[in-house]
Amino acid sequence: MWYPKYQKAITLSYDDGIYQDKRLVELLNRYGLKATFNINTGLCDPSHDFIINGHTISHLSWNDMKTLYRGHEVAVHTLTHPHLTHLSDQEVLDEINRDINNIKNIFHIEPVGMAYPYGSYDDRIVNLIKETKLRYARTVESNHSTHLQEDLLRFRPTCHQHDPLIHHIVKDFLNNTSNHPQILYIWGHSYEGDVDHMWEDIEALFKKIAFQPGIYYGTNEDVLLPFSSIQIK
Repeated sequence: MWYPKYQKAITLSYDDGIYQDKRLVELLNRYGLKATFNINTGLCDPSHDFIINGHTISHLSWNDMKTLYRGHEVAVHTLTHPHLTHLSDQEVLDEINRDINNIKNIFHIEPVGMAYPYGSYDDRIVNLIKETKLRYARTVESNHSTHLQEDLLRFRPTCHQHDPLIHHIVKDFLNNTSNHPQILYIWGHSYEGDVDHMWEDIEALFKKIAFQPGIYYGTNEDVLLPFSSIQIK
């Protein structure tokens, strides 16, 4: 439990398990930051490359991911990145459980969280996740808040790394003197560094939030799960 030793925590989350994660992890490690990488273990070959604005986005191989993500968390993003709400109950469970099993076999860990592909979820999907051992699931719905959240299976991040309000949010978070625990949760895709020419912005963000006194830096698991059994007022 990082609180009450620390009043604030920062955690980051990146999706898809892609080649640009190599550059991202180098930046994370340089600035002492921790992230969770949500991966699709069924897409790890060149036949599943995709193109965004002329940029080819390649998925990492299992071996590359096993080495790259050391010191960070690996979490579920389903086997093949479908819209879960378009699938049957059994198809949803297959997508999640096969990804879980692959992660267990590759990394020798029991994953505890996931991110919804495309942000696609509803009450039915949440109830299906409760049948697994997963304990948190991140949406793509920014709440622009750093307060604790009671429902970790519908967890709303503070903001995307491309959010126009991000610098205002970060400034308020760093200046916040509340005695209540605060979590700054930023998510994105590393390919945005190339596609949206964001690498300088990403590094500037990391530099701004890194090495701050009194702040705990952890993965999603480290930061969120200590509060999973606490009734939040």
